[in-house]
Amino acid sequence: MQPSVEWNDLRYFLAVLREGNLVRAASRLGIDPTTVGRRVSALEERIGARLFDRTPEGWIATPAGRRLEPSAARMEDAAAAAEREIAGADARPEGVVLVTATEMLATRFLAPHLGRFATKHPGIELHLLCTNKLLNLGRREADVSLRLSRPKEENVVAKKLTTIPLALYASSAYLDEVGRPADPEKSLAGHRVLLFSESRAFESENRWMLERMSDARVVLRSDSVSSVMSAAVGGLGIALLPRVVGDAEPRLERVVTRSAPAEREIWQSVHRDLARNARIRAVTEFLGKVLGPVDSPRGKRRG
Repeated sequence: MQPSVEWNDLRYFLAVLREGNLVRAASRLGIDPTTVGRRVSALEERIGARLFDRTPEGWIATPAGRRLEPSAARMEDAAAAAEREIAGADARPEGVVLVTATEMLATRFLAPHLGRFATKHPGIELHLLCTNKLLNLGRREADVSLRLSRPKEENVVAKKLTTIPLALYASSAYLDEVGRPADPEKSLAGHRVLLFSESRAFESENRWMLERMSDARVVLRSDSVSSVMSAAVGGLGIALLPRVVGDAEPRLERVVTRSAPAEREIWQSVHRDLARNARIRAVTEFLGKVLGPVDSPRGKRRG
């Protein structure tokens, strides 16, 4: 008789397979690494096959592990579909809703409005997942997603909420110390510049900035827009930031240029099976109101 393997056994296997080590897998599952390692070892013992090679670089799937992956993924999809069917039938605006967003969207665009949401919907508990990683709505890694590009995932209901104009900013203290660029449209020569990480997510913004980097010095790169903004506020240098938050920060001044990078778009998406769920609908309707089209405050300019 073949040993029985339940979905709960395979959750740990898939997490380690996708993350490559116990710490990241444990973080994904919300438990401690020791438990993950113990559960995977117990699964290996139950089926009589080693699923991972434990190496200093991480846990690498063996041939047996790679053969198990498609079956485990199918069980995961079936379990997620069952959860969505149950959740989608819930007509009460109560329970937990997982919202994933980038750090900047979460901290600067969404979090300041959550007090109003809690007052209106006291039965809903929001879990805000701040990450640049694309979480899988079909697998219930999140219920609602806020991203800066149109979602490509299947079976989701997507809606563009607004666009985000961008501009150059520096702190008043920095500009008083170093001076303003003579012609920032053409060059930021002589200035310290803050860029985003070299990734496709920031390709448009970095390309626009690099066109103005002649004789300028890069002093920071980061995949966190919030970190770049905080560094600019602290006087590190000139940064490209969303106007709606840069103009609202009294310690920053806009460095005026005639052009700007293409505006970013905020897209909201939810799995089709959950779109009519009462608590999900309460969240998406609220997001549509607070993240809908807005006018950026007038930039602060001197000189």
